[in-house]
Amino acid sequence: MNIPTIDTPRLILRGFSPADFEPLCAILSDREVLRYMPRTDPYPPQSVQRIIDRQQLDWDTHGFGWYAVEDRLSAELVGWCGLGVLDETDETEIKYLLKRSHWGRGLATEAALPCLEAGFTRYGLQAIIGLVHPDHAASRRVLEKLGLSYQDRVHYWGMDLDRLALTKTGFLARPESAP
Repeated sequence: MNIPTIDTPRLILRGFSPADFEPLCAILSDREVLRYMPRTDPYPPQSVQRIIDRQQLDWDTHGFGWYAVEDRLSAELVGWCGLGVLDETDETEIKYLLKRSHWGRGLATEAALPCLEAGFTRYGLQAIIGLVHPDHAASRRVLEKLGLSYQDRVHYWGMDLDRLALTKTGFLARPESAP
């Protein structure tokens, strides 16, 4: 499947390319980036390559997946963002990860918002969830700014996580969604 590109004021969301391998290896070797993830040790190169390869498979299977997130000014890969289907529950999750130098600037929200919009309007999803470690306040703020609200505590990947959710109706009713 050809992956559509999304342009935001500061970012370009696009399909992964072979050139993203080295920058993604660097991002996934930063222990602070991995702090709240199931794997907190740096990712070995073969795991990084599997992540990249999995994205094309997800796009082909579901019609959506994760985007490579590129800084518009520098053309640098700064992370990923997009939608993924959880194997355990068949729920669709919004997922984002940015390199540390790009934290605290609203970029995760900027990247995730058009992904949510596409999920509800282009892909016909009725609900999207977000999973966040209970101690990861910054990531939780991103989900809440996007309109997701706390549902319950769940156990995934050997961790207890907070599950937030947003319905299509709730997304379309947001003041930011009005034409």
